[in-house]
Amino acid sequence: MERVLLLNSSCEPISVIGAERAIRLIFLGKVMVVEESATTWHSISIAIRVPSIVRMVNYVKSLTGKRNVVKLTRKNIMLRDKYTCQYCGGKHAPSELNIDHIIPRAIGGKSEWENLITSCIKCNSKKDCRTPKQAGMNLLKVPKKPDFFVFTLHRKYSEIPKDWLSYMYWDVALEN
Repeated sequence: MERVLLLNSSCEPISVIGAERAIRLIFLGKVMVVEESATTWHSISIAIRVPSIVRMVNYVKSLTGKRNVVKLTRKNIMLRDKYTCQYCGGKHAPSELNIDHIIPRAIGGKSEWENLITSCIKCNSKKDCRTPKQAGMNLLKVPKKPDFFVFTLHRKYSEIPKDWLSYMYWDVALEN
């Protein structure tokens, strides 16, 4: 079954729906097609390109409440960072990674999404109890709290369609 990314009218992702439902919503005038897939469905009298991304015509109040928050856990930080050291870029097993405070707790750093990253043991030892700037190290990306929908989507599907990626906001690289 084809999957279709459903965006709110503000272009934020709100759900993944089946192609049949997306086509029904198009004919009802509730959504607009943003991107089409390469697949075409044929019936006796019509051929229709299956949408890949659709956007609501009217804004829908967010369906995600306070309970739909990604918990700050060691595993979730590693999932967000894709088991990759945020200093050297090396992929590692969970047992070979540390959770590093960018601004160390000893100098006021807090345990929050924006201050925690995964780092390999070697890089963590090199950084020690200093900031990356003091240690002469650079972060590969800015850490941030993941959006619940995007985080869940990455966990559920091993491969995200390429045309959906411009609507996924949690994996932004640092600019030089």
